[in-house]
Amino acid sequence: MKVLITGALGLLGKVATQKLVDEGHDVTAIDRIDGDVPDGVQLHVGDIEDLDFVRGAIRGAEAVVHLAAIPSPQPNREYEVFRNNVLGGFTVFNAAADAGCRIVAYASSLSAYGTAWSPKWTSPLYVPIDESHPLIYSESYALSKEVNELTALEWSRRCDTAYVGFRFPNTNTPEGLLDFARQINGGDPDLVQTDAKILWAYLDARDAAAALELTIRSDLKGAHIFNIAAPDTNHLTPTAELFAQFHPTTELRGDFSGHQSPVSSEHWLKTMGYAPKYFLDRSAL
Repeated sequence: MKVLITGALGLLGKVATQKLVDEGHDVTAIDRIDGDVPDGVQLHVGDIEDLDFVRGAIRGAEAVVHLAAIPSPQPNREYEVFRNNVLGGFTVFNAAADAGCRIVAYASSLSAYGTAWSPKWTSPLYVPIDESHPLIYSESYALSKEVNELTALEWSRRCDTAYVGFRFPNTNTPEGLLDFARQINGGDPDLVQTDAKILWAYLDARDAAAALELTIRSDLKGAHIFNIAAPDTNHLTPTAELFAQFHPTTELRGDFSGHQSPVSSEHWLKTMGYAPKYFLDRSAL
């Protein structure tokens, strides 16, 4: 299958591009900077806000994996982050519809629930968080993610292209996840609060890439949003104890006496059947 991937040189983009190549797809890539890509991948360097540029790169593609974005809030760059993420998303979704692409898989964010970057301490109303949980963020990076989800929904109503978004949690390489988990379990004061805000949830980039690749091979129609996370947390303390300490107002719906993730992947699992395969080695923490 001919596939366009945006943000191919980003952290997840590199892993996803390699996964697409490994699965035999004919891959074209977009990034704003030049760099190394796997053999056989054609890289287009340019701005995803430029519709003509994206239309040129997407020509002939059946599917799109859209990962290009500024991946977190940036001090004094709020307008730039929002503009890039929202206009970039609209441009890619527009170009995919115009090109007759069958499906677009794109990265949204767990931050849409309000628990990652919001300056005001925000606790989920209940856990496990599912896709029906209210979006109670108070910062513009999360707003850009919700706008992209609404943009995807709007495009799905006026074309035959399917749009599938993933509210990814903290997603990193195995080395990055392990290093972070070691620091927070070691009591690093600069990261303990950060980890509590992201709800101790994580996803190995290889699982994220597998979910994206599986999605573009699927026959999904319309617009969809999925959570997907590892089934456990990155912390050695039981989940219920963590919530009692950091999010005491959150309703615990279910058993969290162990290290169960507070993020529900049930909708994804029931729809697509792929469960994450890569977990932190707790003996190494």
